[in-house]
Amino acid sequence: MSLRCLFIVQGEGRGHLTQAMALRRMLGREGHRVAEVIVGQSERRAVPSFFEGAFEASVTYADSPSFVADGDDRSVRLGTTLAHELTRTPSFLDSLSTIEAAVDRHDPDVIVNFFEPLAGVYALRARPDVPVVAVAHQYMFHHPDYRFPPGRWLQRWATRTFAAVTAWGADRRLALSLYPAPDRRARDLVVLPPLLRDALFRQPTGRSAPFFLAYVLNSGYAEQIVRWHEAHPEVRVHCFWDRPAADPVEEYDDTLTFHQLDDKKFLSLMARCSGLVSTAGFESIAEAMYLGKPVQVVPVEGHFEQFCNAFDTVRARAGIRSTTFDLSRLQRFRTRRAVDAAPFRRWVRAAREQFVREIEAAAQRRPAPIPASVPKPDVPVLETVS
Repeated sequence: MSLRCLFIVQGEGRGHLTQAMALRRMLGREGHRVAEVIVGQSERRAVPSFFEGAFEASVTYADSPSFVADGDDRSVRLGTTLAHELTRTPSFLDSLSTIEAAVDRHDPDVIVNFFEPLAGVYALRARPDVPVVAVAHQYMFHHPDYRFPPGRWLQRWATRTFAAVTAWGADRRLALSLYPAPDRRARDLVVLPPLLRDALFRQPTGRSAPFFLAYVLNSGYAEQIVRWHEAHPEVRVHCFWDRPAADPVEEYDDTLTFHQLDDKKFLSLMARCSGLVSTAGFESIAEAMYLGKPVQVVPVEGHFEQFCNAFDTVRARAGIRSTTFDLSRLQRFRTRRAVDAAPFRRWVRAAREQFVREIEAAAQRRPAPIPASVPKPDVPVLETVS
């Protein structure tokens, strides 16, 4: 049976967008189609142009809550965020109406929610008959094997609570992970590897050119890249940022280049780089792991989820965590890193069909078949490198 799917995607950051792109391709190969995509869009961050081009269905934008950064566009200001977002309540109510209208218009067989909080609020308020599947790496926060950073109990509670809100009304949660963990099917929690887009699988592996790749979620961190570069002008760096007023390509000098977000260019450079330094977004870390690239992650200040991702990066033996974009640490880590990426690649590839089976099973309100054998990588803990 061909399924009609409605996607609801959080537009903050890049990861949820590329996950939706990847799942659309997987479903399409099995004869299923996405009837419409609703993207929760913030005031401060535009959705990359490549996203709309990945869908044959219409893409609708709806106002959604988002973090407020400081004046330097670096750290997250939680108090200011809460106060600001409360003033936007009427706009969010309109967004809930947008979701309700899309459900009425398409009568989907299944709703797939990529961590958009409005989808959880809609499911709680409207109690739709259509089943909901929630997809995000943040659902690992509810897994007993997940290791949070020490302390910060209030932030831990708030993060777990927010993840629970996004999954209100979900028939099952697909928790994306950098390392294997047992399913918790009694609690509708299934652990799967990262949901990576097809373009990544077409990239060559085993290549390494003499340059570093950087990705900064908040453009304010570009100043740290520039400062390090001026002390090490002999090292070539390509940096991607999200600065609306910037040109597509800005050459700072002969060895430092800034690029606006471009998915094809970013993946091509990642496949050839010597290492990636990035804010601690889950998707960039997972892509670098697949390509076998060492990673240095710098969590956005005040962003607890990114702080957790940084600890997970070390646990998955993908790289090191840092508080600044000091690429010298990545240079030292490269000389000591010896990790075989092949087991991780096999795990990611072998689980691709399971994503479709989970969606199909949810639409028919039945348990998904458990794969007989899915190769999983051995993931030891690696200490950080100073």
